[in-house]
Amino acid sequence: MNNVNLVGRLAKDPIARDFRDTRITECILVTERPRIRDGKVEKDPETGYPVKDAEFHKVTIFNGMGMGVRNHKKKGDLLAVQGRIHYSRWTDNEGQTRYGCEIIAEEVEFL
Repeated sequence: MNNVNLVGRLAKDPIARDFRDTRITECILVTERPRIRDGKVEKDPETGYPVKDAEFHKVTIFNGMGMGVRNHKKKGDLLAVQGRIHYSRWTDNEGQTRYGCEIIAEEVEFL
């Protein structure tokens, strides 16, 4: 099973590109999680609030589902994404093998 559910904010405006008949929308989704130290949630000593760590996820949305994101979402907007993890491997111009990871969106919800 390969399922991913994320709720986060856009780190920057979505990037739109088209390749033949395929519309591709890419975005970076930022999620937060509490920092855990020694099995406990770490608290900020000044405020007492939990300290959070940010995670950045590359999300790719194909065709019509991405059109709403392209046209109506911008940096800072909240988005929910359901999809799957996709790993890729390629050789760069210097002949080095590179690896990447992205979320292929299967559902997108505006929040």
